[in-house]
Amino acid sequence: MRVTRTVTTSVLLGFAIGASAIFAPASAETAEEFYKSKKEMIMVVGSAPGGGYDGYARMLARYMSKYLPGQPNIITNNMPGAGGVRAANFVANIAPKDGSVISIMDRGLPTAPLLYGENSNTQFDPSKMNWIGSASSESGMAVFGARSPAKTLMEATKVEVVLGSTGAEGDTAMMPRMLNEMFGTKFKIITAYKGQPEVVQAVQKGELDGLFMSGWSGQTRELLLQMYARKEVGFLVQMGFKRDPDVGDVPTIMELIKNDDDRQVMEVILGRLELGRPFVAPPGVPADRVAVLRKAFSDACADPELVLEGDKTRRYIEPIDGATTQKMIEAVYKTSPEVIAKIRSYVKPPAAQ
Repeated sequence: MRVTRTVTTSVLLGFAIGASAIFAPASAETAEEFYKSKKEMIMVVGSAPGGGYDGYARMLARYMSKYLPGQPNIITNNMPGAGGVRAANFVANIAPKDGSVISIMDRGLPTAPLLYGENSNTQFDPSKMNWIGSASSESGMAVFGARSPAKTLMEATKVEVVLGSTGAEGDTAMMPRMLNEMFGTKFKIITAYKGQPEVVQAVQKGELDGLFMSGWSGQTRELLLQMYARKEVGFLVQMGFKRDPDVGDVPTIMELIKNDDDRQVMEVILGRLELGRPFVAPPGVPADRVAVLRKAFSDACADPELVLEGDKTRRYIEPIDGATTQKMIEAVYKTSPEVIAKIRSYVKPPAAQ
């Protein structure tokens, strides 16, 4: 198995700048010939090293290589910024559109243009991206630390609670803003963090009151459950359709919502979490190469060694294939204009308020 290594952003930029000359596809070249000719590919990660997305990216990069023609080494590149928006815009607009660059994307970004409209900083059409698949589905969790003045959602309506996030358009910032509108909570979001591990560390140090996790899985989940057992953190609400049995006394957001309109809004928001850990290729990649990437992804997710590694690291593999991922995104974009208008009124970034 090939070892995945990390490159700097400057190297990736150079890779992209020379793409027109180096990666111009020959019209008669098959997808198999293309990948056999590549010694290396790039996997862009829109978050800092050490987080859930980064862990899934590095794991899938190693195993996808096994199932691609020629087994090119897939090099991971971390490009954090604006909750993954910087990396997503790079992949959509600058990266080579030949199948040599792929990415793991923050699950909230495929629907950001829909939910934020002209206020979104995303610069791509998700329906034109080539979705390779998702490694798992997700749910969320609102976490509070020892310094938090609120221990329940109701208490958070009476006092300001300071939360950490990686960007204004990510789910970790959008969810508390939405609850501010629905319930009158007083969440204040600080979006200066590179990744979720840094946010958790800030909560541990008492610099923050808490955080909203949009991905309740992996090593961060295990860490927080250990902290929960030591009474170092608590949980305000579960952002999912059903309770996690490990914290079965914590209500889900759907249990707390009484208004039918708000329930429709939340069903769309939670449905987006099912995108989990989506992998994507830029728009314009030839269809036969997209098919090869999707097959390699599916084959990798079925690899017993990958499944075992995922179990050991708590990065569980519950794959969604590329075609289904594409349909899930298309389905969200068919949400009624009335519901979308309601969502936009709830989730708009502070600059738009």
